[in-house]
Amino acid sequence: MRYSLGFFPYEAMNYKAGQGYLDRRAERGWGLRHIYLGCMALFEREKAPRHFVDLDVRQFMDEGPDEDYIQLCADAGWKHIQTLRGMLFFRSAQGAEPAPIQTDAGMEWERFWRRYARRNLITTLVVLLLSAAFVAFVLTATPGPGRSVAAFVASNSALVYLLSLGMGLVSILLSFVGVPLYLLRCRRSGRVETPGQVWAWVQDAPFRLFKPLYVLAALLALLEIFRVVGTTVDLGWSHYNQEYTATVEACREWPVVMASALGLRDSEDSRHLEGHRSPLGEFLEYRELTEGDGPEDPLYILTTERYECAGEWLARWVFDLRARETRGGVFLWGELEWEPSPGLGFEESYVCWDGEYLLLRQGNIVALVGCRGLDLTTPERLDVVRERLGI
Repeated sequence: MRYSLGFFPYEAMNYKAGQGYLDRRAERGWGLRHIYLGCMALFEREKAPRHFVDLDVRQFMDEGPDEDYIQLCADAGWKHIQTLRGMLFFRSAQGAEPAPIQTDAGMEWERFWRRYARRNLITTLVVLLLSAAFVAFVLTATPGPGRSVAAFVASNSALVYLLSLGMGLVSILLSFVGVPLYLLRCRRSGRVETPGQVWAWVQDAPFRLFKPLYVLAALLALLEIFRVVGTTVDLGWSHYNQEYTATVEACREWPVVMASALGLRDSEDSRHLEGHRSPLGEFLEYRELTEGDGPEDPLYILTTERYECAGEWLARWVFDLRARETRGGVFLWGELEWEPSPGLGFEESYVCWDGEYLLLRQGNIVALVGCRGLDLTTPERLDVVRERLGI
């Protein structure tokens, strides 16, 4: 095999770890050819290759690499491969035995501290503070009506986006802890020490994977908007072509509580059903408006939110989260002041508004069922709810 691929996540702070990685590959007869996409290293077979990773001291000056320095290295037998993230990558010319580029450890440390380490330390602190502020804002902000975080369990793009944010935050936290400790170690020895390979990889790899995951999340979100992936059902009424897709027959095939099942009159066009699926679960949302038979009968507003989660542990989290959200007004029809109702036959359940709204969990299934103007907690209607939800 002539070529080989490797993962190179290292940042300039850990350039010595990157040097160690290339040295290990060189011991097996692999010479670096190029690093693509910022992290995919392409190696080629070569007899006894040597590598050297150096800092680009002009990376913050917007002047580009020092061509005189690169030419000086080339004259000494070091071929410049590329410049990446403030690092200069060199490889020995075929058959050459070049001398080390850096020979003064104390000067190398002073340059490292002056040109890179102080700036990186300040940047890490600023990014950590901004990330903490962003997380605090997200946790304390109240979403608008109907925008439930619980529904993210069925959104592929949301899951990938949250994963990318989590990995980015992990990378920042590790840098906040690891960078000062590493710099203190270097300062004590008076030289740029080689960081632990595992620590350097764990510290740098999440950030390298963060960007492609973010792009993947954006792509999945676009595909979900156009119903290419993730959508299991999308039935509604279109004002443009006057086509009623959410018919009684079509919606009846799905586990949602409909007006007809509760003995009410089916509405003609005020019905909507939408569903999404991800590896963590499936989410169905059903809305229906219908009037009673008599002139004095109220307008009945029916709601079904059904979450079928990948595990019971996730269902418990969704149940608790949805209870908190709806108490805070994250619901289309207003705030829901829940009261515990352990006697309804479900593993967990809440009711409010004289039984008009019911939040329940049975195994890995969570459901929010409501019908304005109708008590759902009677034995007969509870049987209907169980049958329609499939629990």
